[in-house]
Amino acid sequence: MPPRFKVEPIQELYPSPRRGLALLIDSLDSGVDSKALYDGLDDAKRTLIRSRFDHWLQGNKYPKYFHGWDDPPYDACFVFKWKENDQHQRLYGFLIHPRPNTDKRFEVCVLVSHAQKNAEGTDPSELNGALALRNNVEVIKAVKLAYPEHKTGDSNVKALDRRKR
Repeated sequence: MPPRFKVEPIQELYPSPRRGLALLIDSLDSGVDSKALYDGLDDAKRTLIRSRFDHWLQGNKYPKYFHGWDDPPYDACFVFKWKENDQHQRLYGFLIHPRPNTDKRFEVCVLVSHAQKNAEGTDPSELNGALALRNNVEVIKAVKLAYPEHKTGDSNVKALDRRKR
């Protein structure tokens, strides 16, 4: 039986040694719909959203386009934002460090769900859903499969800091 969850890195984005961006696929829950939304975007809208993805991948901060939350329990949640026909659109996800042994600083934003927003404030159900998936053992396995630890001798592994030798 194939795994329920799959993590699909988004292709053709800014290459970053510190960050990655992916879509979560859940074969049983249609509410996990970030991939369906992303795949259904027209070229102009996809270009707009990818520019925001690239901006985040480059280490920038711009709360008008994307942000996380500072306070627990939502401090691992993340959102990308845009407007379409005067309607606020959101892609919610979570942040995770999939390489704790070989690249502790590498962080991935796994996008989970799409929502339209009409009111001030965030619907806690979106954040709670993202958190539940972030803590799901099968989702963590899928993230680690998509972003495995570096192998010994891998050229992507950073040299040790001289102070630690």
